[in-house]
Order: sequence, then structure tokens, then C-alpha cells
Amino acid sequence: MFSSTKTGHLAHILTTALLGQVASNELTPPDPGQIENYGHLIIQALVAIVTIWATVRKALQKPENVVKSPVVGVVAGPVVPADTTATSAADAAE
Repeated sequence: MFSSTKTGHLAHILTTALLGQVASNELTPPDPGQIENYGHLIIQALVAIVTIWATVRKALQKPENVVKSPVVGVVAGPVVPADTTATSAADAAE
């Protein structure tokens, strides 16, 4: 790592100090607004991936065979005979 000469040793110390300054100033944590924006981008990317995957999966799916079954057990309404007439109590008394 270190140079064997005094000049190389000093150059190494200076460059390390300079890189340390740059790193400490550039590697500051992002503000909450940037974190929120990155979160939105990640969510949008995940939604896009899932949507594309579902669309491709649906497009490659085999069509379903529709089987028509006979109608069984149709329930009809009450059957009223046509020859009966409704009589009231007053009609029955006559």
C-alpha cells in the first residue's frame, strides 16, 4: 500500500485525505423526498413487471373448452288449473 519513498508516502496520505473528504461530502444520506421518489419508482416498476407477466401469461393460455350441459331440474311456478273459479263467502252463501 505505502510507497517506499518519503514523497510517495506523503502523496498517499494526501490522496487518502482528499478521497476521504470527497467521500464524506458525496455520501450523505438522501433527504426524505428522494427516498419517497425512489419508493414510488420501485413500486411502479414492480406493478409494470407483474402486469406484463400477467398479460403474457393470459395470451399464452390455451382457450377453455366450453361444455354445454342439458338443462336439468327447471323449477316452474305454481300451476293453477284453468277450470276452477274463485268463490267468495258471499257467493257460497247464495
